[in-house]
Amino acid sequence: MVLLLTAALQSHVLAKDFGVQGHVFEIQEPDLLKQMEHRLKRLEQEGKLAELNERMVQRTKTVLVHPQPVAGITKATQARTFTYDPSIIVPYDLKDHEGRIFHRAGTRINPLHTHSLSSSLVFLDGEEKAQVNWVEKTYLQLHQRPKIILTSGSPFQLMEQWKHQDCPPVYFDQGGKLTKKLGIHHVPAVVVQEGLELKISEIVVQEETP
Repeated sequence: MVLLLTAALQSHVLAKDFGVQGHVFEIQEPDLLKQMEHRLKRLEQEGKLAELNERMVQRTKTVLVHPQPVAGITKATQARTFTYDPSIIVPYDLKDHEGRIFHRAGTRINPLHTHSLSSSLVFLDGEEKAQVNWVEKTYLQLHQRPKIILTSGSPFQLMEQWKHQDCPPVYFDQGGKLTKKLGIHHVPAVVVQEGLELKISEIVVQEETP
């Protein structure tokens, strides 16, 4: 042990600084923003920037005008009625701006206590003529204004088609968030409020004979 310690001390004492051997390079990473700016300038010089912008505009327009259909939603072939309770359980204490608790964790809250459903919700496949005609006859021709929500088809095309029938705005169930939350699997489906619950009816629409 003594010999090992002695050798270690001697090696430390005899250590020398031999300077820098070879070239030393700084670590450099490319600046992403500068790379993007350089690429955009190159595209502009090559006359391709305007073309790229136009493609992006057209792609965005296509997505807005013809959204991706909601997966898993099919045409109703059997009538079904069920209810949905929108109540939630508060996961933690809710406080106001002064720190006063107005809902404690574990409290059950039903939003229909304070906010009623202002109008019925009508979900439909905007690409199926029978469903579109059914909405026209059941609601628009009777001057009723439900919230119309598509699971497939173009909201803009339907609003253009219905512009002379006092048509309300037409929405799209992006990503199927509403149909999933409400448990809707088939359309057309109508959602109305009954007391503190929502009644959901999937309706069979018969094909019209020519």
